[in-house]
Amino acid sequence: MAAVAVAAALIPQAALAHARLLQSDPAPNATVASVPAHVTLIFTEPVAPAGAGIKVYSPSGGQVAGDVLSRGAVLSAAIDSTDAGTYVVLWQVYAADTHPSRGAFEFAVVHPSSNPFASLADAPQAGTATPLGLGLQAIARLVHFAGFALVFGVVAYGALIRRAETFGRLVGVGVVLLVVAEPVALLGQLASLSFDGDTAIAVLGSNFGRILGLRLGAALLAWTLVASERSWPVLAAGGAIAVLDGVGAHAISALPVVGQVLVAIHVGAIGLWVGGIAAFVASPSPRFGRYALVTFGAAAVSGLLLAFAHTGLGEALLTTDYGRALLLKVFIVSAAVVAALVGRRRLELGLAIAAIAGAGLVASLPPPA
Repeated sequence: MAAVAVAAALIPQAALAHARLLQSDPAPNATVASVPAHVTLIFTEPVAPAGAGIKVYSPSGGQVAGDVLSRGAVLSAAIDSTDAGTYVVLWQVYAADTHPSRGAFEFAVVHPSSNPFASLADAPQAGTATPLGLGLQAIARLVHFAGFALVFGVVAYGALIRRAETFGRLVGVGVVLLVVAEPVALLGQLASLSFDGDTAIAVLGSNFGRILGLRLGAALLAWTLVASERSWPVLAAGGAIAVLDGVGAHAISALPVVGQVLVAIHVGAIGLWVGGIAAFVASPSPRFGRYALVTFGAAAVSGLLLAFAHTGLGEALLTTDYGRALLLKVFIVSAAVVAALVGRRRLELGLAIAAIAGAGLVASLPPPA
């Protein structure tokens, strides 16, 4: 009972994904008659400050924001300054489902002026993060998904054909990838926000940190269970990791629980499919056809439902980065299916790995809905 209670306390609660700034006071690029007592930010969903949360730089470059007050989707910080000129506001938060967001804007008191931190307002953005942060997030997810496939997909295929001893090296590589993915994910989170001690502590204490720790523990547990040469305990650890992936993925606002279950099914099915291809290339078996049909079918159906939930399968597919990345993933998966139909299994494996990379990018970008 104690173990269940601890696990329940550690498991994060799902929410919406990628908090966006909805409104601010002062407004971006506004000119006001006097220094406001507070800067107030309103987001599209409840957020937690990452590190300082809000920094306000005065025209001379001093940091003049006080401690941040957080109330659901609203953050505010007092301003201690009397200077006229341009102020730069830098904010960074994370949503309950672990996705980081940051941004910056300017406002002027009496008249515009120069500011040593003015470049922050023009810094490039990728989704709701920095380009480096988005890239590291996508790489971390690629490494994680590849490791998931090489451990649990390979073990499932080995159980199917009763030749698990053949795949020890593949499973070992998969475990290493699962473990390596977590520090890369932490770097991606910090690069999406900022590299400082306060932010690192806040991130590790957030839902992201809880999921990171639980996934790392599950990966190490799977490693120890592999030595037992029993497939089902290992696959149970894989199911736990898939559930954790679902909790930290894009939620569906209208169906939060159903959305997380769909993501867990999608992650699990893709991992079993891709890992099965890798194992089949190493040790072919006539049983693979039915296995591939079931796992790919589950991945395709759950993926289609998630795509519809987030984009409506409408113009968002062409007008948003998320939609375009999703279309790229669908194109790669379709090419993998064609390769399978013509019997080019090694090509299918290469395309399946590329599809995992596409999935990592899709998971890192903010969905339009």
